[in-house]
Amino acid sequence: MIKYTFNMLLVVLIFLSSCGDDPVSPVDETQIEGYSLVWADEFNSPEIETANWVYELGDGTDYGLPAGWGNAEKQLYQNSSENSFIEEVDGVSALVIVADEISDGIYHSAKLTTQGLQSFRYGRVEARMKLPTAQGMWPAFWMLGDNITEVDWPGCGEIDIMELVGSSPNTIHGSAHYATAENKHFGDTESKDLAAGAFDDEYHTFSINWTPESIAYSLDGEIYNSIAIEDDMKEFQRSFYLILNVAVGGNWPGDPDASTSFPQKMYVDYVRVYEMDGFEAPAAPALDIAEETIGVVIEEGITQYAFNSSFAQFPGIELKSFGDGGEPEIATTGVAIEGDSALVFSYPGAGWGGGWFQMDDSKDMSSFQSGSLIFSILSADNLANAEVKLEAVSNSFSVFLADYESVAVDNGYVEYTIPIADFIDLDLTKVIIPFALWNPVNDAGEFAEMEISVDNIYWE
Repeated sequence: MIKYTFNMLLVVLIFLSSCGDDPVSPVDETQIEGYSLVWADEFNSPEIETANWVYELGDGTDYGLPAGWGNAEKQLYQNSSENSFIEEVDGVSALVIVADEISDGIYHSAKLTTQGLQSFRYGRVEARMKLPTAQGMWPAFWMLGDNITEVDWPGCGEIDIMELVGSSPNTIHGSAHYATAENKHFGDTESKDLAAGAFDDEYHTFSINWTPESIAYSLDGEIYNSIAIEDDMKEFQRSFYLILNVAVGGNWPGDPDASTSFPQKMYVDYVRVYEMDGFEAPAAPALDIAEETIGVVIEEGITQYAFNSSFAQFPGIELKSFGDGGEPEIATTGVAIEGDSALVFSYPGAGWGGGWFQMDDSKDMSSFQSGSLIFSILSADNLANAEVKLEAVSNSFSVFLADYESVAVDNGYVEYTIPIADFIDLDLTKVIIPFALWNPVNDAGEFAEMEISVDNIYWE
């Protein structure tokens, strides 16, 4: 009897509490005290918003990178609705990025960015996500500087809000990459483990609080990494765009194996960007390309040995080398076809890397639109392919030796003639790098130790 009376009383109290004059308003989960929401995609529309997101496609070669996006990744990015779409699952409407194995060793996935559409400078940037965690998976939520078309990576700056390596399913990483005052790449990374479970079990919130002084990384509201922005980190005083992707394989996560089942999916509940109330951003620093590019300057005075001396097309030029274990040592050699000397690039083969010739000031080369880049190389027998890159102040483009025929010339050299028009959409009015040689590989597509002599470079 007492139990019955208590239950009846409880029902009456609940009924009375629900009949008040002032019903409780639902909590607005997009609000954060001290911040104002400036942009968001809640992924509640039936289709991906083209006002917010564009795709990057393929294997990276269309963007001036070696195949595999510079990281030996295995996926080909697609804009297919099979690899990215919006779906409601368990009451959550989310963006879904799908990585799938199309055939043996052929993987498709998707990479969405806000480049050219939405960019941000300082504030709180966050996403609520559920991640794929199988071996070989590499999901990421990250940012690149808007000026990547002017200064290239890492001088544009990179903020990795969240990266996960599938072989460690309960660990995420927050990083920043930039070019130091010594023109070297530097990366600052910290990791955070879940107390229990893995990141594919349920949704988690990944965020940064970004100010002119620091970048603080959080998992579910708990800060686990704070990077102070020093004087030589001007990259992080400028605007960035957002990126969501799922890579497959690569130098960091390793390739999928027998334990990896496909498809693998990343779910994104929302992406939100907030501005601190009352905050006034300082003026962005002027871009100093010489300071914010990377590479070791090679001995002055030897640069012109690689160019045709009769034309003298590129005065005030220096030679740089950079890479991740694959940066070449560069020296003179007496085995030449034009003049007394050429330059020999000695690649160690331990990773990606290259050497390039950069002018002090850009030069208008638009009269060569219908012309050609001509150069000669004397290479090791194991050279199967390499990336030839030209760069303007505002953009760059690469082609690959394997796509062109060569003709034999003197002293064992072969000569290549590549139409300038093949460097698609390169801004020829402001050329800054008239020749670069990156990432030589052997027949297996692997970085390998080799020597490549370069001589008689000119534009015709």
